[in-house]
Amino acid sequence: MGTRIVKLTGIAEWAKVFEQNRDLTGWKPTLQAEGSYEKYNGACTIDMILDEDNITKLQAARSSKTPKLDPEGRGMRVKFDRKFDTGYDWSSGAPVVKKADGSAWDFETDGIIGNGSTVETTVAIYDLPKYGNTGTRLESIKVINHVEYTQDQDSGSPPPTTKKPDAAPVEEAILF
Repeated sequence: MGTRIVKLTGIAEWAKVFEQNRDLTGWKPTLQAEGSYEKYNGACTIDMILDEDNITKLQAARSSKTPKLDPEGRGMRVKFDRKFDTGYDWSSGAPVVKKADGSAWDFETDGIIGNGSTVETTVAIYDLPKYGNTGTRLESIKVINHVEYTQDQDSGSPPPTTKKPDAAPVEEAILF
């Protein structure tokens, strides 16, 4: 079926969508392991809280993303990413970020996108026949209602990561 382009509107959380603030490591199963984004020189990522209509649009496009319930009850949480250096110009680098009026977002003057901002993201959903599923790549972001980033947003912990089912809790993994 090829590539499907979907526009989704929701609440932004943990937006690391600029070259200057991208996630350089990603998920690491252990401190010694290579992070999921390290071999790509990082990735631009954003967690979005989506309502039922936007989740339906994402699923209708056959995205393999698995939404998780937002702990604050605002909808479903989905993480989108764009690897920074895949070796291909069309799928690498930071996504295009624009203001509500369509003008370009400037990281130096406009700053970081704070938690709670309303954004419209464009994602590409593409088939991966070799793996029997799909990939979902962040393409662009339009900031509809900007919530200014504050240092307090760093004091909280990022959204919980899903542990692999066979991973033992930390307490059980320590041997005395």
